[in-house]
Amino acid sequence: MAMEEYLVYRLKFKSFSHAAEFLKRVAEVADRLGHHPDVELKYVNLTLRLTTNDAGNKITEKDRRLAEEIEKIIAEMRDYFA
Repeated sequence: MAMEEYLVYRLKFKSFSHAAEFLKRVAEVADRLGHHPDVELKYVNLTLRLTTNDAGNKITEKDRRLAEEIEKIIAEMRDYFA
């Protein structure tokens, strides 16, 4: 059985609209990079899971680049978090 690897962000926002706005920013970056996270949004709780399916669900440079961009968005939108 193969071991899957992920980078995971579990984020809690002040409101659903804050979470949606954050996710929109992540989506724009993901589209630009051509690499998309798995997303789970439940009210103010957002989970992003980064892995590369084509590499057997391993963490690759694509995931690291996306994570760097997500970190920038987190810093820019820090007031949105609960």
